[in-house]
Amino acid sequence: METEPQRPIEPPPPPPAEGESSGEIVRSDPPEPPSEQALERSKPYQPGPFMRWLYRRFFRHIEVDEAWSDEVRAAAKKGVVVYVARSISFLDFLCLDFLVKRFGLPLVRFVNDLGLWILEPFGRGERRLRFRRQVPEEEALTTVVRDRFSALLFLRKPPKVGSRARRGRKTEADLIRTLVETQRKIDQPILLVPQTFIWNIRPPQQKRGLVDLFFGPVEWPGKVRVFFQFLFNYRNARLRSGAAFDLRAFIEDHQDLTDHEIADKVRYALLRRIERERRLVQGPTKKTTGRIQEELLRSPRVRRHIQAHAQSTGKSVAKVEKEARKMLEQLAANQQPWAIRLFLRVLTWVFRKIYDGLEVDQEGVERVREAARHGPLVYLPSHKSHVDYLVLSYLLQRQALQPPLIAAGENLSFFPLGFFLRRGGAFFIKRSFKGKKLYPALVDAYMRKLLVEGFPIEFFLEGGRSRTGKLLSPKFGLLSMVVDAATRAHLPNVSFVPVSIGYERIVEERSYVHELGGGEKQKESLGGLMGTPKLLRSKYGRLYVHFGEVLTLGEALGDLSTEDLTPPKRRRLVQNIAHETLRRIDKVTVVTPAAMVATALLVHRRRGIRVGELRERIEMLFESLAAAGAHIAGPLTDAEGALRQDTLEETLALFVDAGLVEEHETGGETIYRVPGRRRMALEYYKNNVLHFFVPAALVANAIRVGDEPVAVASVKERVAKLAKLFEHELPTPKDTDAMVDEALSAMEKAGEIERMADHVRAADGAAGRNLSTYGDMLRSYFEAYLLAVRSVSGLPRKDDDEDKPTRKEWVKRTLELGQRMYLAGEIEHRESISKPKLETAIRALKEHELLTYGPMDTLVAGEADAEDFERLQQQLGAFLR
Repeated sequence: METEPQRPIEPPPPPPAEGESSGEIVRSDPPEPPSEQALERSKPYQPGPFMRWLYRRFFRHIEVDEAWSDEVRAAAKKGVVVYVARSISFLDFLCLDFLVKRFGLPLVRFVNDLGLWILEPFGRGERRLRFRRQVPEEEALTTVVRDRFSALLFLRKPPKVGSRARRGRKTEADLIRTLVETQRKIDQPILLVPQTFIWNIRPPQQKRGLVDLFFGPVEWPGKVRVFFQFLFNYRNARLRSGAAFDLRAFIEDHQDLTDHEIADKVRYALLRRIERERRLVQGPTKKTTGRIQEELLRSPRVRRHIQAHAQSTGKSVAKVEKEARKMLEQLAANQQPWAIRLFLRVLTWVFRKIYDGLEVDQEGVERVREAARHGPLVYLPSHKSHVDYLVLSYLLQRQALQPPLIAAGENLSFFPLGFFLRRGGAFFIKRSFKGKKLYPALVDAYMRKLLVEGFPIEFFLEGGRSRTGKLLSPKFGLLSMVVDAATRAHLPNVSFVPVSIGYERIVEERSYVHELGGGEKQKESLGGLMGTPKLLRSKYGRLYVHFGEVLTLGEALGDLSTEDLTPPKRRRLVQNIAHETLRRIDKVTVVTPAAMVATALLVHRRRGIRVGELRERIEMLFESLAAAGAHIAGPLTDAEGALRQDTLEETLALFVDAGLVEEHETGGETIYRVPGRRRMALEYYKNNVLHFFVPAALVANAIRVGDEPVAVASVKERVAKLAKLFEHELPTPKDTDAMVDEALSAMEKAGEIERMADHVRAADGAAGRNLSTYGDMLRSYFEAYLLAVRSVSGLPRKDDDEDKPTRKEWVKRTLELGQRMYLAGEIEHRESISKPKLETAIRALKEHELLTYGPMDTLVAGEADAEDFERLQQQLGAFLR
């Protein structure tokens, strides 16, 4: 339905400021209200019947920045609004005229010559038709602004036909200088508001074609190109507005400059703001892949590596260069507008089929937009699904932000998927650089090139997808290359953007459970990624995308300068950026209905749970999360912030349909039960929010493990040991004592514990029983590590003649041992028998000297003796009891 135009705002003339004086700006007497002749001379544009139909038919599709009307309205209250655009365009004028009338903003009463002869607006065309004298543009603009009406200024003209110029031509009249002169004579500030109309997502091209020569380039289009851009893209048009430029304040700050010098600086500043808004949507000027390859191969660093590789291998430089060119072809992205539009349409259809909606952190999007105005962006999203590759680009395109170039594994470059992903913005990197001396140098040079050119980049700090639902430990390779490139190129405004992508259900659920149980990872194929037609018939709940606080390189450097970065300091810088990014991702991770329900089901120790008890458990978790300041998914709460029961029922129904939960109706009562084989799938969703509960869970286990009350000092000692044991599994700070103090304060405030001098104990009543809920959240980890210790105790020593198992063989044997222990009742939870948990336990047990690595990736017993094994087993068993 078309929006009814609001009544236009004409800001009333404010009273003159008393005693106001600033610098050399000369104030005239307060102007008289505009005369009838002045009003007649500056009437707003009145479109005819055809143009009114055109407005309704086409311009209503223009997507407007939500804050645009508020910013213009605020500027109108402060002073005289003058809209500013880059290149003369009758179409941009018509669109702006439609929008200011639609939103009730100050109307345009002047525009510089559009080159339309007798069709010129504001009476100029009529004067030409009647051969009457034209009012000079400078005089007309001065009259309009002096009478406190708004105007539209185009800063440049498109290049002449056949010109290869990369900038537009100057206009005949220097109207910015006219505004400077006018500003010196009036009290009200003139606010210049940059306007950028984006008609397509095609970026400017470094190489000019015939179309560019005859019809103007993308950034400076001629009339014919403007018409066809509008005709083919009017449904995708966008208006971006920059911050208002206060001309009076600028003059007062630059009193030593002449009007001509001020005008030049203002024009340059406005063009930069307009270009910045254009780049947010279209990106930097695009070069052909061949041009990028040539520039990379000619760079001194790459040439040195090519020559060194040729010398070390005995090959000719030409042959090595040919190999390098082939590597770059396999590596580099070739992002194309048609592919982005295709992905947008296909993904819109697919997401509507399989998801119930997409919840976006709009405040986070605006933070990202602001960061993009100041430097290149490096998106660092969490990685839980193959859908991650697509969802962020899809979202950014819908939010009028340029989709990033995405680092993808070479395993996804297979045909035909690789062809489309590459043109959608993916560049493909080998999983391992081992034994490849030239390849890392090419990847490093390519990443540096992308940053210097200003392209946004996306890659996954975790390396691969998390099969457990928790964030994986960071991989530093690509991040190290980015930091190295940014520091060497002196780009402190490079921004690292933490992104949390959450799912109520993931499409790879079954394959993850298969792999967690020890099954082999299946090689990617088009059929494997798209699944079967059942994928499009299934519903996977909602998608959630939230952005953490942006971290700039300058912020990460602190007091360090790029010249002070020794190799050890550079490594620490990379590690700090990685861990801080993961911490910020955790902080903004959305608590989904699926995570809440899965956690409540898994911490229940009996076979089934009544629906009433399940709701009470979810309420308790909800209150704990809300107190911790976690981001709760919108569908989980009502307008008053209370938990919505209908959303929980929908989530339970989703789990029942997926076979994750069994629903039993007996005696008029509903009981839910989790089959043992499906607990591992539910733990994935529990792990999505586990980090919020880690402090309380560690403290609860430390309190419950012995007799109560327990000394606070003992609690801190036990938590420190647990944090050390699980340091590769659970996110904990280095200062565990401060974490314990904070957790105890929160638990005491919630009535869950009682303090007695320097001792603590679980409180009586329902709140005290929450400690059992917190403690049971880690039960599967205690059981998995107990299983690992028992298996490691049977490893041969390095000097024994027995065959030493490889890591892969040991994991397989231990999983089989776990199955026997589960059947014998020695392990309670099926999800404890997990391949990732065992692989993480290897790292922890090595640090405890219970095992070490032998040759050929084998595992052998460490320096610890039998008593050490027995002691650790007893400690783990005590927490389980």
